[in-house]
Amino acid sequence: MPVTFFALLVLFVATAAALTVWAMSAFGALTVLPVLLILALALRWGLGHVPFDDRHI
Repeated sequence: MPVTFFALLVLFVATAAALTVWAMSAFGALTVLPVLLILALALRWGLGHVPFDDRHI
């Protein structure tokens, strides 16, 4: 894993955490938690493993 990618990943996680804390204080947990759950499920679906398929001719 290149150092640049790792540094950007750490920066992204820190920014996402700060944004989540800000949203919780600004809008409340009942508004933010469903949005976070939807985002987590969408990321899980989008980054899920796709089996290799070589049936095309």
